[in-house]
Amino acid sequence: MNSILLLIFLLSGDVNYPKHLPKKLLDPTGTYKFNERTVKRDGDVYGYYGAIRVKLVDTAKIAMSFYVCKGAPGYNSGSFVDTLEYLNERAVYIPDDDSTCRITFVFKKSGIEVTRIQANLNLGCGFGNGVFADGYF
Repeated sequence: MNSILLLIFLLSGDVNYPKHLPKKLLDPTGTYKFNERTVKRDGDVYGYYGAIRVKLVDTAKIAMSFYVCKGAPGYNSGSFVDTLEYLNERAVYIPDDDSTCRITFVFKKSGIEVTRIQANLNLGCGFGNGVFADGYF
């Protein structure tokens, strides 16, 4: 139920986040896309692609929707919707069902650098088989 409310929050256009931010705080609100060397062939998309949607909730918290897909032939994917702490232009996601997974988001003016650490390289972070979250969105 909590995820549904957060998803509605992310999709709504009428969100009131702080208008007066400290001068050095980077407002990460926006949609960031990932399309690393994808190729379309016979109606299928090969290669990684995805998107991140972010809303600044307050000066130390963001709401985030994350999606990444490995592409054809299996289209294995990974996603989450959550509220994360936002400090020093960084946010970290640790899923409830995999404490060995840590996905770090570093926000920059030009995008988001995403890195992950996970123990199980095949099914880590609750994502599909062989799906990784690394890249620049």
